[in-house]
Amino acid sequence: MNKYNKNKFKNAVLYIAKNGGNDVGKKKLAKILYFIDFTLYELKKKSLTKMDYTKENYGPMPEPKIFYTALGDLKKEKTIKIGKSTSTIMLEKIEAREKPNMNVFDEEELKVVKDITEKYRLYNAGELEKIAQSEPPYKMVNYGEKIPYHLAFYRNSFEEMDLNNESINT
Repeated sequence: MNKYNKNKFKNAVLYIAKNGGNDVGKKKLAKILYFIDFTLYELKKKSLTKMDYTKENYGPMPEPKIFYTALGDLKKEKTIKIGKSTSTIMLEKIEAREKPNMNVFDEEELKVVKDITEKYRLYNAGELEKIAQSEPPYKMVNYGEKIPYHLAFYRNSFEEMDLNNESINT
């Protein structure tokens, strides 16, 4: 999975920057992309961006060299602007400079992108870091190692492993 999907990455970044709350910086973006990619892998056995993720001290992260280069490319193209956050002096804020093209996503991808972005809209990067660090894919590898997508199946995101009343025959 060393070639990422530039078109889906670009449009996911644009969507998250527009709809992910007023504090979308690189760290929050990275965590939301992690949740989107691993949720889609759990559902469809393929991720949205096809980016590799590594275990870093600050949580799962798209492979840093590729992630920062990809964001730099979007900045050079003037697709996004990365500036200082108005809420805190230390943080950067990613701003979309064009509308995302939502037609690049299939129906299920679109639903997951929208649902996860909305779910984590009001969380800050530190809160998302703690949530992501509590997940099995992050816990199951060593620092600096790639997080294999198949570890998504150890998550219980959709409570599919919970028993419902109909399956209990007592």
